[in-house]
Amino acid sequence: MKKMIYTAAVLMCAVVMAACGGQSNVTFVKGNKSQMDSLSYAFGVNIGSGIIYDMPELKLDWAVMNDAMEKQLFEEIVAEDPQQEEARTKLEAFFSGPRIERMNAKAAELMATDSTRQLVREDFVDFDVFQGDEAQRKEISEAYGTYMGVNIRSSRLPLQTYWLKKGIVDYAAGEATINESLAQAIIQDYYITKLPLQNAAESEAWLAEVEKQKGVQKTESGLLYRIDREGDMATKPTAEDTVKVDYEGKLKDGFVFDSSYERGESIEFPLNGVIKGWTEGLQLVGKGGQITLWIPSELGYGVTGSGPIGPNAALEFKVELHDVIRAGAEPASAE
Repeated sequence: MKKMIYTAAVLMCAVVMAACGGQSNVTFVKGNKSQMDSLSYAFGVNIGSGIIYDMPELKLDWAVMNDAMEKQLFEEIVAEDPQQEEARTKLEAFFSGPRIERMNAKAAELMATDSTRQLVREDFVDFDVFQGDEAQRKEISEAYGTYMGVNIRSSRLPLQTYWLKKGIVDYAAGEATINESLAQAIIQDYYITKLPLQNAAESEAWLAEVEKQKGVQKTESGLLYRIDREGDMATKPTAEDTVKVDYEGKLKDGFVFDSSYERGESIEFPLNGVIKGWTEGLQLVGKGGQITLWIPSELGYGVTGSGPIGPNAALEFKVELHDVIRAGAEPASAE
């Protein structure tokens, strides 16, 4: 049942992140009909086709769904969104209750004259699971748009909502100017070709500016760092040690994609079990110290990226080193 609820959201959110709270979203703009944005339109077609193909009986009010989705795209990004949880509750109640009952009743009707009949998707294309209940159609359409909008918002894709919504509506009306295959090709080209090249160029330029800043040093590997607080330089970790840290990770535009401070809990991990930039960088600061790292993508998540971190994306981390647990030693008491 959850697969049914999340279908379109998953189509949109290849880069969904565990974002930290209270951050503005600057990647979405409204756009207008004077200049088509093919990426936004392709995502819209992808969403529309996903909903209609997987749930042909779900005759949503597309205008209501789109308005709810668009509203969410311009809200702040938060780690746990109460509006999304409310929408999830409504969707789960509908999908596990009225929808199941009505789908079962329709199936029984179709099989009344032939109990061996194998039902297929096409049997439900003309079936309206809302059965004329317009209030329920509006409620579920709004909840679906809200839930999906929160997920898309977290992806921070450079989308124009005019063309995103138009792609959905056009596909639903059978008037889309591109088919599903072309829509998928446009999306794949963005992720596989355009985004990696864009990130590589922007990251290189960003790191070049960072390198000019006072106190910033560069290692042979290309790692940039600044010692903000030395700590006990006689107690620096090696790659084989375990470290206890607090940290905040940012993208080049200042967007915080991960933070132990937000979670309110320090973390321990073996230093040789993380990205190369962390393994190298944490060996440059002493216990009790603080370091800022600017990590080129080849020392981070490389050409594939990870979650909120795009392909070829450089990263910035502020890290406080609370403790160093020597390899083979018992954990020291927390400070």
